[in-house]
Amino acid sequence: MTTTPAPRTSVHRSATLGLLGGALWTLLPLAWSAVRLEDHPTGTAAFVAVAASYWLFAVLPPALIIVGLTALRPTLGPGRAGVIGVVLATVGLGSMALGNGIEVASMSAGGGEVALGHALFLLGFLVSVLGGIVLGIVILRRRPDAPSRVAGLLLALALPLGIGMAVLGDIVAPGTDAGFWAAISVPTGIAWVLLGATLRSERHPVDAGFAPVS
Repeated sequence: MTTTPAPRTSVHRSATLGLLGGALWTLLPLAWSAVRLEDHPTGTAAFVAVAASYWLFAVLPPALIIVGLTALRPTLGPGRAGVIGVVLATVGLGSMALGNGIEVASMSAGGGEVALGHALFLLGFLVSVLGGIVLGIVILRRRPDAPSRVAGLLLALALPLGIGMAVLGDIVAPGTDAGFWAAISVPTGIAWVLLGATLRSERHPVDAGFAPVS
């Protein structure tokens, strides 16, 4: 009896969710600046639709990227650096999702921004940047394919890239939050579109090890 890797596993599904999270995270600046919740009366269909878009683009993506991290971790090989990067990224993204969730929940109920949610989000962003730097370096060392290397660079350089996007956003779209959100979400979002796509294309063993073939 021989064994062969199974192409569709939980790793494949996790990578797909990570890719989806990255795509939604990349689109956050457009979605957030295109419509404003306060422009619509509370309880109207338009208000509900905009609130739903806030949940979809501001709260869900970090959670999906956390799922994607479970697909990435086994590909980074042994060593503490990969574990540290994954843990920091998970904690940071989780805090960002929680912080955004608190604020969006308040806004969806007709309230305003919540200081606790804002603080959690910003703290989570800083932690996720540290995690991204560590992960980016490990990815560059352990994953030789071109999409992964580009993703690694984006993660490792997310902070300076984000600062550049914030400055550009203030020039192109002054008076909006597009530059702020682009600085926070776009480098990581694009990185996870690339990582999710390449992880999905790889063949992985099933959870128990291998799928037996007679």
